[in-house]
Amino acid sequence: MSRFSGKAELLPNLILLIILLLLPVALFTNLGLMPLISDEPTRAVVTLEMILSGNYITPTINGEFYYNKPPLFNWILAGFIKLTGSQNEFIFRLPTVISLILLGLAVYLFSHRELGKRNALIPALMIITSARILFWDSFQGLIDLTYSLVTFTGFVLLYHLSQRRRWLLMFVTTYALAAAGYLMKGLPSIAFQGISVVVWLIYDRNFRKLFSWQHFAGIGVFLLITGSYYYAYLQTNTLDDVFSTLFDQSNRLTDKDDTFLNWAAHLFTFPFEMIYEFAPWTVLLLLLFSRKVRQALVADKFTMFSILIFSANIIIYWVSADMRPRYLFMLFPLVFVVLTKALLIARPYKLKPAAAAGTIFTILAWAGAASLLYYLFWNETSHLPGVWFVIPMLLFIAVTAAILMRKHESQRIFLLVIVLLTVRIAFSMFNLQARYNSYPDAGYREGEIVAGQLIGDTPVYVLGDTPFNHDASYYTGRECGQIIRRIAEPAFPEACYIADEKNLATFADRLEGYETIHTFTIKLYETRLLLLKKPL
Repeated sequence: MSRFSGKAELLPNLILLIILLLLPVALFTNLGLMPLISDEPTRAVVTLEMILSGNYITPTINGEFYYNKPPLFNWILAGFIKLTGSQNEFIFRLPTVISLILLGLAVYLFSHRELGKRNALIPALMIITSARILFWDSFQGLIDLTYSLVTFTGFVLLYHLSQRRRWLLMFVTTYALAAAGYLMKGLPSIAFQGISVVVWLIYDRNFRKLFSWQHFAGIGVFLLITGSYYYAYLQTNTLDDVFSTLFDQSNRLTDKDDTFLNWAAHLFTFPFEMIYEFAPWTVLLLLLFSRKVRQALVADKFTMFSILIFSANIIIYWVSADMRPRYLFMLFPLVFVVLTKALLIARPYKLKPAAAAGTIFTILAWAGAASLLYYLFWNETSHLPGVWFVIPMLLFIAVTAAILMRKHESQRIFLLVIVLLTVRIAFSMFNLQARYNSYPDAGYREGEIVAGQLIGDTPVYVLGDTPFNHDASYYTGRECGQIIRRIAEPAFPEACYIADEKNLATFADRLEGYETIHTFTIKLYETRLLLLKKPL
């Protein structure tokens, strides 16, 4: 070990090579294993119905208009489906992983001139390996990482093009990206663009540019893009419910319980929640206790841009009780850029906060390495194929990285990244497999798939108020190649019907001659459903 660690000139490149090898394994292993969860089925069923109906302008769920999100992310998903010919879970989650990698690249391109090429890799890797993203959102087919890529790219262009005084290009490109963000998620993109442009131009003493023809040209691009979409939308539906729903989706000032105490508690706990969600890298906030570091940060225009854009935009989420960490993925790269700069400032001075952060990182590295042993002794994983080969190999890599952290302070961040990636690989290979084996979700999916296969090309309807969630709508509709619509009462004698026990009893006299050809349980209230069909 001492001979290896002594080759200091080779170590940095070897560390980066190991990260490069581990990263795709961590992000892609078992990506398509688990059934769609959380909001994934909503994105999937909207995309499926677009493809089945050929209508890509007005999103629907169960044939009814869906107003919560504009369709751009669904267009992206549909593009992946068309390119690959597959509609499995891996394909629905692939845009998330690609967006995360591209977000890391955007962070690197944003900061490599100011931080240096190697140091710019630090905030890029921080956003990819922050706890919330690495161990949750990076393996879900949700909109947020793709949306964050678009929004953060707008921040990058705002800074660099404004410094080059390329005003027309700056306004046109950032407003075009804001329009793309709007067509993904609605009103938040208007807030991000408006707040960021105003705050930065005031600070940069270019306030008059807000009233320039170049700015109005950018606004015109935004209106042209979004207006073109709504013109097409009006060909098939009115706008009566569109904007009110988008406003309701963007209004997070109160939580679902709508109590003042909950809101007040959120104001206090919000910073601590964010420190936890984006750990371990938020440990570097300790550096801000140093006056030298703070003075150097505010004297640097690049870091001030990051501080201003983050601070101005975070306020909306801080005062919003119904807030989720994934809404902030586009803002935390700015935090990590600032913290990386703070680390570079602090190193020559051997400051106590920097030493404390280094010690915490080393402890976390050893804790991460030790956590790998759990899979060898957990009943759910100790018998899984490959566990007694893969875990020792990952443990060797993680322990080696933890040992090297003691002597190689400048490589400490990269070495901790290696440990985090080994933990994620073990998680992807064995924790997800254990969940798949023990959770009921796979059983729900199998029942829905069988239902769709039995339906075939026979028209099918969900009867009355039978519970039927987006998971069931997607998997059943995918297999039978139909949009699963709801009907108030049996009206088509040759159709199949999906009903729960209550609706079956309600319409028993209208369903004479029908047989139950399949029973299955869906996740919504663990409802048992019956597939009814007349025999041939």
